[in-house]
Amino acid sequence: MDQGQSTFFKHRIMTAGPTPVPDFVLSAMSNSVYYHRSPAFSEVMKDCRELLPPVFGTKEEVLIFGGTGTLAMEGAIANFFNPGDEVICVNAGKFGERWGQQAKVYGCKVHEIKVARGEAVIVADVEKLLLANPNTRGVLIHASETSTGVRHDVKSVAALCHKQKDCLCLVDAVTSLGVFSVPMDEWGVDVMVGGSQKGFMLPPGLSFGAASPRAWARTQSITNVRYYMDWRKERKAIAELTGAFTSAVTLIGGLREVLKHFNKVGLENIYKRSLRLSGATRAAGRAMGFEPLVKNDNDASPACTSLLAEGSYTGKLRDRFGLTVSGGQDELKGKIIRIGHIGYIDGWDVLSQLIALGRVGGELGKKVDINAGMDAFWKALEK
Repeated sequence: MDQGQSTFFKHRIMTAGPTPVPDFVLSAMSNSVYYHRSPAFSEVMKDCRELLPPVFGTKEEVLIFGGTGTLAMEGAIANFFNPGDEVICVNAGKFGERWGQQAKVYGCKVHEIKVARGEAVIVADVEKLLLANPNTRGVLIHASETSTGVRHDVKSVAALCHKQKDCLCLVDAVTSLGVFSVPMDEWGVDVMVGGSQKGFMLPPGLSFGAASPRAWARTQSITNVRYYMDWRKERKAIAELTGAFTSAVTLIGGLREVLKHFNKVGLENIYKRSLRLSGATRAAGRAMGFEPLVKNDNDASPACTSLLAEGSYTGKLRDRFGLTVSGGQDELKGKIIRIGHIGYIDGWDVLSQLIALGRVGGELGKKVDINAGMDAFWKALEK
């Protein structure tokens, strides 16, 4: 951004992760430089241990790792599969593709379902592949595929896994935790992972993992070599209100404040807000002239909305308006804009993205109706 532009606009991160960090979280982090084996830090861990499981919808322990969501994804492979195990991976975007790649690194035989970008996996396709491969030991799926803004039917896929002899359902919930409900125990999810920089409104650097009793039972027969990513160590440590290694104390101090906030506001209210912002964004995009990548409203993730927008939008939004907005990845690069409505973002934040998007679209020669988009946004938000 040039000096003239910076006079009018401050920099805003409006992506679907990392997301803006609230002042009360930053304040808590600045006061959370504890020795990681001290009684003071044990008190922080005690609160996190009590307040994290409800966000996952589980009665099991939720483990806290020093590393991003990709670490938790890889840990889920390393702790619950042996080399040669067969897994099914739903590849509906960049992060589905990544989980399959990680499984291959650990020697798993991966049966991939490649889904058209912007579409949710067809549950019958998962069932067909499971029946064709009866030795499948796990299905890897994302509750919300951040790279496209699509949401999968995790509940139905988990039910299919439980019909098999020994098949776990593993869910990447990085952009669903703290955004919309994915009740782990109720739906029969066996392994769920998350990350700090999305709905948890924290900087990057923490990830989380939880496992069902049937998943924990499998760890007894896992021969994969692991040290830092050994979930058994972290399970033992969190029961003692500490971490297996040096914990990211400032981030965990911020996490405690986020969890207290969730408890005060109520998760259901947070989920309702996400749905409202998602619906309003889709309505506004269509009214302005930007069609959503995810055509079916029922398949749309409340975490972010991908709008078809070919051209150099991300750079212009950053340089002209101080907005950092995510574009597409791989085959979608330069073809979509991902509007974030996750974490510490409200209606005004989302609307500012849409108005700026419309301005840039007009400059790039696209026919855009910003006023119609604003009107559709508020009507949908207030409906």
